[in-house]
Amino acid sequence: MQLPNSITPREELNLRLGIKCSLPQSNQLFAGLYAIYAVSDISSLEYAEEYDNVGKIAIKLKTALEEPIAEFFQDQLGEADIEASVLISNLNSTPLFKQHLESLQVALQLYWKLGEINFVADRGNTAERTGGERYSKLLNFSTNLDIIDVVLKGDLVNVNTSAKNFLFNQLTGSNLETGATEEKVSKLLTAFSEEATFKIRQGGQETIFQQEGIYAHLSEGLKVVGRDEKEDVGPLRVLNSVVKDNLHFYLRYDGNDFTLKDDTDEESISKYFERVKTALNLSPKETSINIDNSPVDADDNIAFNPSKNMNNKIFYGAPGTGKSYKLDQILKGVPQEQKERITFHPDFDYASFVGGYKPISVKGDDGKFDIQYKFVPQAFANIYVKAWKNIESENKYFLAIEEINRGNCAEIFGDIFQLLDRDANYTVTPSDEFQKYLEEELGTDHDGLKNGLKLPSNLYIYATMNTSDQSLFPMDSAFKRRWDWEYIPICYDETTEEGKSNPSYSYTVQLDDNRSFRWNDFISKINTEHIQNEPTLGMDKCIGNYFIKPNADGAITLEAFVNKVLFYLWNDVFKDEKNNVFAENEAYESYFPIKSKGLDKLIALLERINVEIAEQPQNGQEKQQDEVIN
Repeated sequence: MQLPNSITPREELNLRLGIKCSLPQSNQLFAGLYAIYAVSDISSLEYAEEYDNVGKIAIKLKTALEEPIAEFFQDQLGEADIEASVLISNLNSTPLFKQHLESLQVALQLYWKLGEINFVADRGNTAERTGGERYSKLLNFSTNLDIIDVVLKGDLVNVNTSAKNFLFNQLTGSNLETGATEEKVSKLLTAFSEEATFKIRQGGQETIFQQEGIYAHLSEGLKVVGRDEKEDVGPLRVLNSVVKDNLHFYLRYDGNDFTLKDDTDEESISKYFERVKTALNLSPKETSINIDNSPVDADDNIAFNPSKNMNNKIFYGAPGTGKSYKLDQILKGVPQEQKERITFHPDFDYASFVGGYKPISVKGDDGKFDIQYKFVPQAFANIYVKAWKNIESENKYFLAIEEINRGNCAEIFGDIFQLLDRDANYTVTPSDEFQKYLEEELGTDHDGLKNGLKLPSNLYIYATMNTSDQSLFPMDSAFKRRWDWEYIPICYDETTEEGKSNPSYSYTVQLDDNRSFRWNDFISKINTEHIQNEPTLGMDKCIGNYFIKPNADGAITLEAFVNKVLFYLWNDVFKDEKNNVFAENEAYESYFPIKSKGLDKLIALLERINVEIAEQPQNGQEKQQDEVIN
């Protein structure tokens, strides 16, 4: 006989308020998802398999699921006189197989909460954002599908004919009799979506809201703005798509405003509004949204709250994506005595990390200096002692490791890596010299030393890793699994996935006084069309948003661009690769002198990769234009 397992701590959801994720045919998404769920009879499955589609990776329904799907719709295929192959082809054209992962996550996880969806292989969520390729995915269904079963299965075993007709119609465009199934499904899906959070901008104001904020005005007979003045982003795109596809029970959307459907009056929406408020009050979650309207610094596009994450985390990604900046934000405002920041390198070892005996010059009573050996603590020992001494306080202590894979982690951590499991019952026996030092600092019976070492709960260890350098000192799987990993993607949009401004979006590279090009255009073209899709290169070699820093006015100089960006492309990316970026037989040295030869060659390079050069009017032209306007 066993006691129940303890409650599972869960991280707060990423609301993805700023991500640009379109979701057309939301009705097909639901129909395809439920059909796969109905025939699979398991709670988790890989529903798609990869295939080559004219040189690009695409996905389709797993072969093993084709026959069960056809049998599920056997009566409908006969009534509509449609071949099973056509049905499967249509299913493969639904958003489950055509849309990129992030849009599916927003719809299925944040909006309807029907299940979790992720890549089968270890990829960052942004892997499908550009390039047009799609990869195999894993579905984990939620209990909301059990609730839908209550409606679609009359006997809780078999799906009703009218319900199958409804699903079949969405997938094939048929017109079989569905009864009230569509209304029932839309009412359920609407109820599931009430916890979703949205962002909209109008009149220079940004509003974060839930659908109860729409119902409040509709119950008073008012229209509600539904269109973002810049561009619909995040779950708002999904909401608008769902309403257009008639899967929202109460709302209509005309492209600008939300209104009530014809068969819903103000009294009905008012009563539903009250029920929604009660449901949200009963939900054991707190929705905390911080809207920062203060000016944004050059790199201030990342927000992070360390209290909501695992104690061990590695931020990884291509060079220049903002990994070190993320650490800066974590450590911002943390007193110096509560943090240690180090950088791993090939010569870094256990003694450099933890500490060890070193010769110390000590002045004796006779005034002479003697050499003595003493344990000298390093970053880990220092922060370990400070954290344990203050374990009863609310202070957090941080060990930040830059470039963690540029050192030999197995050698540097030694047996301390076992402590990263954060298991309070697991300890490590320190070396004799480290033991003696800790006894002097903490006392022999202290929890941080008694029965061995164990990491205190108020100690956070964060690290950065450039994926382009991952071959320097490969990490073994035992070490990797003891960390939480967060991929820092390259952002080509005006706002980041978290809804923050992307400062690099407005950076320019100044060719001369009259000509420039957009940094965002350059990295977008060079990364998506010339690096990430090359089998021998890939995302690891891409250039991040902050690979190079501009001047205070957001401009990158010609000299800095040639010396840093072009040198990286030439020396680290394309040196041994056939490419269409550099001209044939072109040498990096031919870009010098920069302002004469280099400028002409760079302009030719920009033309080859289709980056537009902007002409800036000279002072006289500006004055002329101003006079015409006035």
